[in-house]
Amino acid sequence: MFKKDFVWLAVILCAFALILPALAGSFTLKIYGNANMDSVIDEKDVEYIRGVVSGAQHPTMFSDTNLDGTIDENDAVLAEKIVTGTEENLTIIDSANSTITVKYPIDTLVSLNQHSAECIKILGEEEKIIGVEQYVADKTEFFPDLSKLPVVKSGSDCDFEKILSLHPEVAVAYGWNGAISSSLEYAKSLEPHVTVIGINLYQPYNISQEMAQLGYLMGNPQRAYEFIDFYESYLDTINEKVSQIPKEKRARVYLEQNKDFTAASNGSGLNDMCRLAGGDNIALGLAGSSPTVDPEWVIQENPEVIVKTANHGNKYMGYEKENSTDARALRETILNRTGWQNIEAVQDDRVFMLSDSNAAKPTFFIGVAYLAKFFYPDLFADLDPQALHQEYLTKFQRLDYDLSKHGVFVYPPLEE
Repeated sequence: MFKKDFVWLAVILCAFALILPALAGSFTLKIYGNANMDSVIDEKDVEYIRGVVSGAQHPTMFSDTNLDGTIDENDAVLAEKIVTGTEENLTIIDSANSTITVKYPIDTLVSLNQHSAECIKILGEEEKIIGVEQYVADKTEFFPDLSKLPVVKSGSDCDFEKILSLHPEVAVAYGWNGAISSSLEYAKSLEPHVTVIGINLYQPYNISQEMAQLGYLMGNPQRAYEFIDFYESYLDTINEKVSQIPKEKRARVYLEQNKDFTAASNGSGLNDMCRLAGGDNIALGLAGSSPTVDPEWVIQENPEVIVKTANHGNKYMGYEKENSTDARALRETILNRTGWQNIEAVQDDRVFMLSDSNAAKPTFFIGVAYLAKFFYPDLFADLDPQALHQEYLTKFQRLDYDLSKHGVFVYPPLEE
């Protein structure tokens, strides 16, 4: 048996955390039993654990499958059960950095964030959801069945009594550490009756890990990896092209979020999307992930492209919209801002509205494809974001929804 050196392991884990954001398509699956710290639990992990026991391998953060402080044959046996799908419990580190043991696989749950509902649909496990938040109930086009389920949360107001009356095994929330609407706060009211897990599924550089983790929890990791492979193949194609663009020739972009004059800076999902699409975000050096900017500052920065995300409860864009009238009107307000007629993006007609349905969400890759077209239309002449979007809806959401006839997700429309 081998006692772990927890200090040494903490150093290793921190090192992984530092390098992961720079590695497109690479992540460490945060489930105990993933002994070799790659993106999947397989026979290699079983062998690795036995190597730790024999002294041939170094212990890692996730070598101790049962988290009892000792790495031994029992950990190898449990890892083998995870591989074969016969384990009764999984222990994970969730998006709130909490270590949580969950019954495996999850049979019933309430979804306290829209992204988990969407991703569980991707996995084909939506019949296990027995309660949703108001956002899902309102999105009848995208969630035709889930929108009919009991609503257990609206905004930041969570009906804990209603959740408990449904008797779910698990509640899936955002993992914002310390936030009022985080899994840590919900756990105070729901546990020990309901296990609360924080899974964000909105930060582009973390979604692959969280999606794989959710796939294991729901008992369908194969479907999770199929989805990850699907969107990473598109991101790889985009990256191959934008990686060749010198920094001085990259499109200078002003990204504005739903609230007017709220930019997207380092730490925001929209900034990550801009980076993946090869844009040079003019607000990158500003403090905070969503800084408020002065209109005059934008004029002085003179961006080549302006992108504003828009939705506001289906008001401007999204699956429920049948025409682009509202999106066009919103764009006009930007074009008519005082002094903005002197900005290069306005003069060159490169001001775009992007539905936040595909921004900083599980479908961020669709937004990245649109951004790439906005920034470099000639370089990405063959890229068709709408076709990518349609493939996602048909293949992974199993929706009978024709994007050529319904919905508004970008304005003005991209040229064919």
